[in-house]
Amino acid sequence: MRIETAKLLRAPDSRSALELESFETAGDDVIAGRLIEKDTGMWFRIENGIADLVPLEYRNAARYESFCRTHRLEHSPAPHGRGQKDSNTEKQISFFAEYGEGYEADVVESPFYKAFDQVTIGRWIDRNITGGLRIVEVGCGTGRQTVPLLKAGAHVVGVDLSEELLRAARRKILSGGYPRKADFVAGIGEKLPLCDAAFDAGVIFGSLHHFSDPPAALLGIARAVKPKGHFYLMEPHKSPVRFIFDWIMRRWTLWEEDANEDPLFTAEQFQRWLGAGGFTAEIGYSTYLPPHLFYLLDKTNGAKLLAATDALFNAIPAVRKLGGVIIADAVKSR
Repeated sequence: MRIETAKLLRAPDSRSALELESFETAGDDVIAGRLIEKDTGMWFRIENGIADLVPLEYRNAARYESFCRTHRLEHSPAPHGRGQKDSNTEKQISFFAEYGEGYEADVVESPFYKAFDQVTIGRWIDRNITGGLRIVEVGCGTGRQTVPLLKAGAHVVGVDLSEELLRAARRKILSGGYPRKADFVAGIGEKLPLCDAAFDAGVIFGSLHHFSDPPAALLGIARAVKPKGHFYLMEPHKSPVRFIFDWIMRRWTLWEEDANEDPLFTAEQFQRWLGAGGFTAEIGYSTYLPPHLFYLLDKTNGAKLLAATDALFNAIPAVRKLGGVIIADAVKSR
C-alpha cells in the first residue's frame, strides 16, 4: 500500500478521512500499519500491503487479534457494525475464500476468457488508458484486469471483498515484474472506501452480479471517478436465449459460480443506474457462441472468432440483443 494511495482511502461507513500509522515499510510501500479514523479512534489494519476497509459488520475478528499480537497493540473486541450483515455479502466472502485457487485456474487461465478479455476490455484499454492515469477497479479479484491496466501505464487501486483473492493479486504483481503501481483494498462496492473524484477511470469487469446492491455500487464508483472520466462495465446479459448457455453449462461446467439472486442485467438497467451517477453510456453485446467452443482453439484464433462474431451479430438489429454478455462503455458527463 503506497503512502500516496493511503491518502485516497476513506472509512467505509462514515466516509471520513483516515490517518496512516506505519509499522513496516519498504520504500514508499506500507507493508503493515493501520488507518485511523480521527474523530472516533476506530482503526483499520494494513497487512501484507493490503488495507482492510470492509464495513465493520464483516470484519474478521481473528485477523485483528493476530495483527494486534504481532504488533503489540492493545486488543479489544471488534466494534459492533453500523449496519446489518447481508447474507449475500457473507456468502460471497465465504465462496471466494474457498474458491481462490479454482478461480485462477478456471477463469483467469480459461481459453475463453483469455480471448474474451483481449477482444473486450483489452480494446477499451488501448483506446482510453494512457500512462499516469489513476484507475479504480472494483471486484478486481486476483488481478485479472489489473495486469493489462498496469502494462498500459496506469496506476491501479483494486478493491475486492475477498482478502484471499487480493493477496493472490498482490503476489502476482510483485512476482511478475510488473510496474509497482497497484494497490489493493479489501472493501465492498456498495460502500466503496475511496475519496470522491480521485480517479481518471473505473472498471467493473464481471463482478457486479456478485454484489448485493448493484445500483449502490455504481453510484459509489461514479463518486470516485472524475468528471469526463471513463468507465467500463461488463456483466452477464439477460438474453432471451440465455437458457441455452445454462443448459450447456449444466452438462459441461467450465467454472464455479455463486452469484446474487438476480445476476443478469439489461440495457435499460445499465442506462438507468449509470445515468443516476452522471454517466452517459454506449451499450454493446458480446459472446453469441457457447464459451465451450473456445476451449478447442488457441488464444489467437479464439480472439479472431469472437471478434468476428461480435461484429457480425452486433450489426444485425434483430439478433444484437441475443449476446450472452452486456457491456457499457461510459463517460462521466458531470
